[in-house]
Amino acid sequence: MVNETVAEGLFYLTAAAYVAASVLFLRFLVRGKGDVGVLGPRLIGVGAALHAVHIVVASLVLHVCPVEGIHFPVSVASMSMAIAYVLARRRLKIEVAGAFIAPLALTSLLASRFVGSAEPSARTKSAILPFHVTTNLFGVALFTLAFSAATLYLIQERLLKKKRIDGVFRRLPPLDVLDRAEHRFLLAGFPLLTIGIITGTLWARRVEMGSSSEVLRSVFGYVTWLVIAAVLFLRAAAGWRGRRAAYGTIAGFGFAVVVLMFYLLRAPSPGTVTASRDAPSAAGLSLAAAAPPAPSSAVELAGAKPRRPEMQP
Repeated sequence: MVNETVAEGLFYLTAAAYVAASVLFLRFLVRGKGDVGVLGPRLIGVGAALHAVHIVVASLVLHVCPVEGIHFPVSVASMSMAIAYVLARRRLKIEVAGAFIAPLALTSLLASRFVGSAEPSARTKSAILPFHVTTNLFGVALFTLAFSAATLYLIQERLLKKKRIDGVFRRLPPLDVLDRAEHRFLLAGFPLLTIGIITGTLWARRVEMGSSSEVLRSVFGYVTWLVIAAVLFLRAAAGWRGRRAAYGTIAGFGFAVVVLMFYLLRAPSPGTVTASRDAPSAAGLSLAAAAPPAPSSAVELAGAKPRRPEMQP
């Protein structure tokens, strides 16, 4: 179909933009060549725009709400991350953070193609679910930017301690710029995480979920909130800045990734729609197929072919 072809083309164009941006940033960091301050962020911006159109077209083809399923939102999160970077890079002077953003956006885009899709079952559908997923997605996008700034801070600090003031050191932002950017991204993402925690708790109580994986996911979600809250509180009350804040930010982002992995790798419950591995769609996802009818005899269960009726002369 035409729509599927368009979605497929948008997927490859988006991937190409992210790949080009990743190569450009890597070349700049390693060799100091290329005008990364202009072309790199623009490539990420083009990739984010194509990514947004791809999500819209793919969701229409698959008849799936991008923020209602379990697996599809990872693509939305990476797109949001890229958009947030493009909007904040000049004000916070973190253009070089694109060296993390472009590969992460590319990885998330490819992961959304191979992870598979699963719509929520009737047991888990709720009016709260889309709002819960949306707030969490934007929160994860901002925490990814905070993680990028924190990682660059640690790299820059290590280079400074070793007195390597040439090469990569000169191409990274100053330490105070990275520390301030990390803090602002955490401040922006924390309210979204808080809303996600509250709506997630209400949603879980409504559907009465209690499997071991769901309990662990909730535990890691609360731990993520506590770690980020501790980083922000200790910065305000005890002056936690620099390396300690960077390590706390990286730890909080790590727990957030664990929560996201629980969402992505969860097995669909019986009766839910599952993805077909043999029929990839335009978005790298597949529509749910109805479960086959149960075998009516031991012969069918063993895989034997039923007899064909004999033709009467």
